[in-house]
Amino acid sequence: MAAPVNTVNPELLAGEYEGPYENGRFNGNGVYRFKDTRYEGGFRDGHFHGEGILFVKGGAYVGFWERGELVDGGFVFDDGLPYLKIGYKFWEYCSDYDCRFFREIRDGITPGSKLRDVSTHDHELPKDCYDVIDGYYDPKKHSVFSYITGEEIRTPNNAEIDFILNNCRVGK
Repeated sequence: MAAPVNTVNPELLAGEYEGPYENGRFNGNGVYRFKDTRYEGGFRDGHFHGEGILFVKGGAYVGFWERGELVDGGFVFDDGLPYLKIGYKFWEYCSDYDCRFFREIRDGITPGSKLRDVSTHDHELPKDCYDVIDGYYDPKKHSVFSYITGEEIRTPNNAEIDFILNNCRVGK
C-alpha cells in the first residue's frame, strides 16, 4: 500500500542525517538536511515524529509530527507571522473577531488605540518622494526605487499612484 501524500519519510530523500539510528532507521532527536530544507526534531522508524521544525524557504512548519504528518502546530513565516494553525478555521488576526494586524497584536496595540507611526526604516526618505515600504515612489520619474540600491524596482499603476499620493508619508 502506498504511503499517504501528506507524510514525509526522509529516508526516501537524498540528504544528510545527523542523529541516532535504531534497526537501521532514523530514531530519536536528529537533524535532516535535503536541498534547501532542514528538519530538526524527533524521528521514529524513519519518519518525522514528535516535536520538530521543518525549515523551508519563507518560513517553517512548527509543531508535533506523527509518522511524518504534522498533526499539531502550523506554518510560521520568517517574520514570525503564523499562518492558519491546524484545526483552526480562521486566522487569529485581520478577522471579524479581531481586526488588528499580526504586528499590532505582537506589539501590544489594543483595538481602538490611537494610530502611531511604527515604521522602522533606517534610511532617509528623499525630498518630495513617498514611502511605500518596499521602496520610495518618485513622482517625477513615476517609479518606485529601492532604498538600498537606488535602482528602479517597479512602476505602480494609476490606482496605486493615487493611493500613494493621498496616503503615504512624503519626504521633506
